[in-house]
Amino acid sequence: MEIRNKISKKEICRIVFYGPSTTNMQSVFPAWPEIVRYALREHLEKIIGDWKIPDWYIQTANRALDGATSRELAEECEEFVIKEKPDLVFLSVAKNDAYFNVDTKETEINAKKIIDILLKNKIFTIFTTNVPSVDKKINAKIMPFVEADRKAAQFYGQEANFKFVDFFNLIPEQIAEKIYTFISDGNEFVGLKSGDIDTIHFNRYGNALVAGIVLKECFGINFDADKFMADLKDESRMYPRF
Repeated sequence: MEIRNKISKKEICRIVFYGPSTTNMQSVFPAWPEIVRYALREHLEKIIGDWKIPDWYIQTANRALDGATSRELAEECEEFVIKEKPDLVFLSVAKNDAYFNVDTKETEINAKKIIDILLKNKIFTIFTTNVPSVDKKINAKIMPFVEADRKAAQFYGQEANFKFVDFFNLIPEQIAEKIYTFISDGNEFVGLKSGDIDTIHFNRYGNALVAGIVLKECFGINFDADKFMADLKDESRMYPRF
């Protein structure tokens, strides 16, 4: 969708992020949806030449539901997404299905249910896969669900208001090793004990990398995650460069 044209007419562009905990990520500051909002506003400020327009008229809401399965995301889509009346939605569906014994066919069906709802409401939909883990066993476990996402995405390949971003293919293994550093408090549903490395939820650098992929793939904005992270640590800089 063309955000610049909309906000240049001083019309609010509403963006909603919807999915599980790896969409939420609000305990890891800044979360990747926050970075996307920041960079998008900064980029458009330079183009438009007026900071107020992107700052005021690009509004985002993180409506991710931690622990939600694809079925629950489909059931709650109206309440948490449609009522926000968004212009654009970033959607992730399958992450938790692998841990709650959901059949991959159901995952695909639920993904299509949500996408159908969004497109019916004329909402531009950016559908994403899981981010790969550093743990090969987890990757093997979630791979069938990544394939379910891919099958669902193929169904909408000709839709003008649909875009698919395959995080699983876009984040190489050597980078994945850098983004899983948190010590888990324990999570019985995914098999993590207290003291284990959390191989599911990525760190701040992971947030910056995911944001960079989104900005490049969806908006054509080059984003240097390393520069951004360095500036976050620089107490003399109010606005991190990227």
